[in-house]
Amino acid sequence: MKLGLKTVKGKIIAGTAAGSLVLGGGFAFANTDAGQALQDWYNGQFDSAVQDGKEDAAAYGASLLPGLAQEYNGLKSDAKTDINETADSETTDAENAINSAKEDHIEAVTAKKVELLSEAEKAFYDVYMDAWLQIQDLGDQGYAYAENDLTKYTGDAGSKAVSQVKTDLDAAKENAVSELEEAIENAKGELQADLDDREANLTYNLKNQIDFEINDLRKQVESLLEDLVAEQQSIIASKAQELENGAIDALDEVVAGIDGTDGK
Repeated sequence: MKLGLKTVKGKIIAGTAAGSLVLGGGFAFANTDAGQALQDWYNGQFDSAVQDGKEDAAAYGASLLPGLAQEYNGLKSDAKTDINETADSETTDAENAINSAKEDHIEAVTAKKVELLSEAEKAFYDVYMDAWLQIQDLGDQGYAYAENDLTKYTGDAGSKAVSQVKTDLDAAKENAVSELEEAIENAKGELQADLDDREANLTYNLKNQIDFEINDLRKQVESLLEDLVAEQQSIIASKAQELENGAIDALDEVVAGIDGTDGK
């Protein structure tokens, strides 16, 4: 941030202030609060960095949705094919029981999905709050350092300026302003580099969390589908066996009644 002392108006105001300091014998070197100016600049940059990090992570998550939807639909399609092939090889008499069991399992899947989404939301919120508190603490440390360092620096520069004779005051003023601007620019550069690193780290961590959650959910869905398919196949096979046994018993009864004695 430029202090504007190189303009004509700035030089007039600075010269008047310098004359007052020398002639009055008091000490009031700088009216500009450099620490607050740096804080205002830092707040703007910090908000921008956090927003960029969240937007990058959100865009990354959104970019995964089409592929995940296709993969999920593929899993459903495979499961449906397995169930239908098994059902076609048996009998349609078991359809009512199968449909009833299917609805029960769909309700269980829906309930589990809601539970998982609720837990994921809280987990992400906890991660965000922890990161937010750490960033706030680092910001406070940075401001405390800048306030202490710049206060000492400007105090030393002011003491030297007051001790100079009036003829040397302009040169001392220009030197102090130059050094202060350099210190501010250096501090801004360091803070900006720190913000850039933290933005990249936030985006990286959020992306990793998204990948982890997707992989975990994928494994759960695949395991669930495998269990459901196996359960349906077992139900169908059991029903078919039951009907087969009944048919064989009926045939045996017919054979036993051939001689008209009803098997007695």
